[in-house]
Amino acid sequence: MGVTNILMMKKAWAEWAPGVWTLGGQGNSLAVSTGEGIVLVDAGPGGEITARMIACLRELTDLPLSHIVYSHGHMGYNNGVRDWLIDASERGHPAPLLVAHARLPARYRRYRELGGLGAYTNTRQFRAPFPVNPPAHWYRLPDITYQDELLIGGSLRQVFLMHAPSETDDATALWLPDCQLLYGSCAMIKAMPNVGTPYRIYRDPMLWADTLVRMLSLKPKILVPEFGKPLNDPEEVREALTIPMLALRWLREQVVIRMNQGMQEWDILHDLELPEEIFGHRFLKPGYGCVEYIIRDIWRSENGWWNRNPTMLHPCAPLDAADARYFALPDPERVLAQAQALVQADEWQRALHVLDLLALASPNLPWVVEARELKAQCCDQRVAQVSTVVSQHLYKSSAEELRGQAVGSGVAPADRFEWT
Repeated sequence: MGVTNILMMKKAWAEWAPGVWTLGGQGNSLAVSTGEGIVLVDAGPGGEITARMIACLRELTDLPLSHIVYSHGHMGYNNGVRDWLIDASERGHPAPLLVAHARLPARYRRYRELGGLGAYTNTRQFRAPFPVNPPAHWYRLPDITYQDELLIGGSLRQVFLMHAPSETDDATALWLPDCQLLYGSCAMIKAMPNVGTPYRIYRDPMLWADTLVRMLSLKPKILVPEFGKPLNDPEEVREALTIPMLALRWLREQVVIRMNQGMQEWDILHDLELPEEIFGHRFLKPGYGCVEYIIRDIWRSENGWWNRNPTMLHPCAPLDAADARYFALPDPERVLAQAQALVQADEWQRALHVLDLLALASPNLPWVVEARELKAQCCDQRVAQVSTVVSQHLYKSSAEELRGQAVGSGVAPADRFEWT
């Protein structure tokens, strides 16, 4: 699976209410007619995809683009703003206003400051090259920002923008009272909430749950998620907003109980028994986020960085520690044999724990190269054993690095994930 599959870049458009369309951008870009102009939610990633979005919109209406609303500050969703501005100029239309939540500019500043880190993590998570120094137009700042709500008026309808903290703290949802349509932004994905992803900063699961409650109070008749097909069945709309909220609150409650009992993160990960009536629901499919990720972010919200192991309070450099363990082993060959026995028994995760006695040490030492190759094989096997595409990609990227290959050069994991 590549970036296109994960981010669901589609080619089609669809109309969900008079003058309200989804365009095939990075997920569900939304185009809304106010009567005098078009409010566009997300400009797309630029290039061919944004060009196709522009062509689609111009098949539908000649109204000028009045606003481009940033649904949130993650990269890609609005890399194509420049293309829309150029198109407006060529048509003789006024430049559309760029609108975002007040927290978005700070996110863009972080991304510019941490370009190398972003390239490292995104290349491995999405298994596609990501530039260390992205083009400046990817970070086009908004013309206006808002804090809680913003109204965009028109003769046909009013468009309400609302702060929707969830996957990001700068997320914007869109509400159309006339047709009771809600665009849920990154707060609404019809799948397990994307909390606690391994490379990402803390995402507050309780703020996300509160956002879903606020959306539910609007009683939408049409619910447009960030990805996948919009919903218009009343029961499905209710469940899509209620089930993830219940899951987040249940996990918070249960993790807190266990933290108060002195349990550690790893203990909690393996202690919870999930109620099927919540976590078995189709709108909690663990295809991108997963329960283990959420538990880790809940833990992170109330604990420091220390894992409670005194060895890791003031540790040696990683290679020094690995070499010390290696030379303390009475028989490295036996360690490798034990790992191979676990592999033969399909105990891939347990084999990984054993292999780290060897695989992290200096590569010039005996058995280490063989241990790294076996660790890479274990990572390959773990791809098929986890449900979230993020973990699948990280296992595959890790296997390539263990083999000294370029990340993304190998065969991608099988395309087993699909937004509903």
